[in-house]
Amino acid sequence: MLFKEKLKTVLLRTGALRPRQWMLPQSVLILAYHSIAADWKKQSDYINRGITTDADRFKEQMCILRKEYNPVTLDEIAGWLRGIRLLPPRSVAVTFDDGFADNYYIAAPIMEQYDIRGTVYLTVDAVQRQELPWFCRTAFLFQQAGIRKTVLTDTETKRTWNLENPAENREAFIYYSYPCAKLVGEELRNYIEKLETWFDFRLDRNNIQGMMTFEQARELRQRGHIIGNHTFSHSNLAHIPQELLYREIAEANEILEQELEEAVEHFSYPHPCLEPQWNNATLAETEKLNYKTAVLTTSGLVTRRSLSLLLPRIMISNPNNKEFRWKLETALAGIQT
Repeated sequence: MLFKEKLKTVLLRTGALRPRQWMLPQSVLILAYHSIAADWKKQSDYINRGITTDADRFKEQMCILRKEYNPVTLDEIAGWLRGIRLLPPRSVAVTFDDGFADNYYIAAPIMEQYDIRGTVYLTVDAVQRQELPWFCRTAFLFQQAGIRKTVLTDTETKRTWNLENPAENREAFIYYSYPCAKLVGEELRNYIEKLETWFDFRLDRNNIQGMMTFEQARELRQRGHIIGNHTFSHSNLAHIPQELLYREIAEANEILEQELEEAVEHFSYPHPCLEPQWNNATLAETEKLNYKTAVLTTSGLVTRRSLSLLLPRIMISNPNNKEFRWKLETALAGIQT
């Protein structure tokens, strides 16, 4: 392990991966973030650590992007994919899924210090209701249940879970998350409320910094950022009835356009729990809306051959500077790590 770390350091310091990058056809990286937190511990019981980046590390990463790469927007990438514009080598775009308020309060000001503009994808129902998405609410239930030594009895299946036990807690969390990923709108809200009734406690949205508002999203647009659609309910689109796709994508898009008073041209697929996250029916819906781009959680490079409505991204959690550089340099070199 020590040798591998030393090798990483040498390769990064010498730029030894650059020649391999030059040999490959030009490619672009799209980075995927979620929450940017000033103090991750304050929100760790409802926003998973795996989708949280510390604000100080995010600032370091934006500094690295400005100094060592070429930050671009998704509009610029869309033009490049259509062959109507050029992009500089080592181009990188920054995106955020879900629409957490910290994207407005923390991430955007940091990016703007380095003249970087990103794309924020809003989960429309969560923003409308100013309520965290379902996966945050369920995470809170099971995290707190472990602390409270809760024994949960499912009144429908009669199954009992000892949630103080970490393995059983994790198993139960996944068990109850799967149905959520297949539900939308009111059905999903009712299911979450049923769980909260069983637990006899719930996340108090008044004591947290939750979702950004539409007003803040409009302001971000005015400051040069892009606002995209992340569906209405944050369900897994490949696992819901086809007749519900219109509401999850098109109706959510209509709401966004009414609130923003501008066209919404970019889309991000949610990816809760289940595989796959898209299918031919979902692709057809995004085609109908004439999106410039749609992004996935699939890891990879964007090339001229990439489908604009099925673009891969590089998922970013909370790497240190060396790991951040390593992730980007190896990706641009076409190396999977």
